[in-house]
Amino acid sequence: MIGPCLLDKVNKDIRSRMMKKKIAVIGSGMAGLAAGWLCRKAGTDVTIFEAQSSRGMDFHTQFLDGNDGRSGHVDVPLRVMSPHAWPTVLKLCDILDVKTFEVDTPVACSWLPQGTWFRSIKFQFGSREIPWAPLRYLIRPETYRMLSGFLQIYRAHPKSLDSDLTLEEFRKQYRVDPIFWKGLLYPLLTTICTCDEKTIDQWPAGQILDLLQKIVFGSRLRRLQGGTKALAEKLGTDLTWKSGIRVEELSEKSSGTFLRSQNNEFGPFDYVICAVQANHLNFLPEQYHRERKILDAFPYDSGTLWVHRDERFMPENRKDWSPLHYQVKKDFSQSMFSVWVNPIEPTIATHAPVFQTWNPIFEPEAEKTLSAVPMERAVVTRENQKLLSELDLLHQGPLRKVFFCGSYAASGVPLLESAVRSAIKVVGYLGYDPLNQKIVDDVPSQDSNSETSLAA
Repeated sequence: MIGPCLLDKVNKDIRSRMMKKKIAVIGSGMAGLAAGWLCRKAGTDVTIFEAQSSRGMDFHTQFLDGNDGRSGHVDVPLRVMSPHAWPTVLKLCDILDVKTFEVDTPVACSWLPQGTWFRSIKFQFGSREIPWAPLRYLIRPETYRMLSGFLQIYRAHPKSLDSDLTLEEFRKQYRVDPIFWKGLLYPLLTTICTCDEKTIDQWPAGQILDLLQKIVFGSRLRRLQGGTKALAEKLGTDLTWKSGIRVEELSEKSSGTFLRSQNNEFGPFDYVICAVQANHLNFLPEQYHRERKILDAFPYDSGTLWVHRDERFMPENRKDWSPLHYQVKKDFSQSMFSVWVNPIEPTIATHAPVFQTWNPIFEPEAEKTLSAVPMERAVVTRENQKLLSELDLLHQGPLRKVFFCGSYAASGVPLLESAVRSAIKVVGYLGYDPLNQKIVDDVPSQDSNSETSLAA
């Protein structure tokens, strides 16, 4: 058994060796920032390469000027976190002293083009919050069907499901009411996962149902004080930045690993951490054919997130407005989801209403549009776990110099939580870092059915 004194000596020796290393991190999303911060805290020299002009994680943050001269900000996409689905991210926030606060996110559901038929509230039942509806909605048959759907999800046992069972197969097998499935869950899931319904159909049912239980029946959601930029700023402290540099070529030489962008060459580096999307790795050399084959197999979906002030995306009656609004046609052929940001982000509480809508059925009016942001997101199929196992085997190979992390590179729904966990895993391959252990202490272990997060 190793005693405390000997363990301290081992950690100091590892830290001493790490301090002599130079590490390049390509990409400054959540995974890249977390990996860079962990490596820097271990004592290494870290350089971040970002193709955009500023940090990727909060690049699309929208800043607003109110009539009173005060400025507010809007995360794009807006991020709120379930303590049950984001334990590692929230632990990281605690370490960095990034404050969070609780937010309420009630739901309104409407038929298209109008007619709100459900609005949620929650009441406390022991340690859980249970969805319910105000009295004026309880007389509507749609409300009872909706509450019955919530009960069906509550009774589900995600971890006992066959890992190959898709969400579409679960829906058919358990005969879930279409008004609950198409009127609420699919618009919610396509927005959380930034994909379309056909993609969601093929997602492993256990992962999605576990996520839903945590969001719907868990503790209140939390938001970062200062928004995404607050966490990004803390993670980026003391890192060397190369912004506006798009890596076009990676090469390994006897003196180390080099990165090339246009006419500039950077290096040598002892290690390179690729924290960009798995489908954005064209700079890898030909000898990385095994890596390319694995990484190219991770599926992605894309769409557009609109930030706007068009009130047609909210219920016709202002009394029915909720932070989350789902709209669906009565034949369930089309649906969409909008977030009313003001009640969730205090810095714009007194501003004119701001909304975010993912892949809207109709576009917001041009004069009311603040931005339209194309987005691409890794999604999950039955094959993902096999791909992750193959990637882990590559990472553990001898003399490994180049590693890969991102939201796609950990089990579960590929969002912020999986991005941080993949960064922790990659840094672990480089040598033990006590801060890794500090982050994962007291965080429940997560398997492929439970490692989830709520937003981009």
